[in-house]
Parts: sequence; C-alpha cells; structure tokens
Amino acid sequence: MTTVIILKFLHYLSLFLAGGAGIANGLLAANHMKAGLPPAEPVQKSMMTMIRLGLVALVVLWLTGFALAYQIYGGMNLGWAFHVKLLGATGL
Repeated sequence: MTTVIILKFLHYLSLFLAGGAGIANGLLAANHMKAGLPPAEPVQKSMMTMIRLGLVALVVLWLTGFALAYQIYGGMNLGWAFHVKLLGATGL
C-alpha cells in the first residue's frame, strides 16, 4: 500500500509539473511573439529549463502510471475508457 501512495504522489506531482511547465512556456512564447521581440538570454535559459523539466515530468508520469496500473490492477487491460484516456494523453 505504501508503494501505491508513493507512486500516486509522484504521478500527481509530475502531472502538475508537466502541465505548469507547458502552460508557462506557451504563455512566454505567445507574449514574445505578440511583442515581436525575441526572448532575452535569461528567459531563453528559463524556457529551456522548463522544457527539460516538463519532459522529465512526462516520463515520470508515464512510468508511474504504468507502475500503478500493474500494482493496483495487475495489468493494462482496464477497459475501453482507460484506453481512450491513454490515447488522449498521448495526443496531448
């Protein structure tokens, strides 16, 4: 049970981190495009850091999701709704 709690904590943490990094980067890029100015060097470095954090968070999200499915349900055969959710997550 402790393993499931730790996996869920990491799963939700990485979900929020990936979402936040994606939204922040999108807003920064959109605002710079509207202003017609390239991002300053520190902003570019911050954006690259957020991209890397978002990528790591997505990998952790997928790994913990698979681990949770196998830990709780014993496999990935969880019905059509689960597979539609995975397809939507893959599309995002």
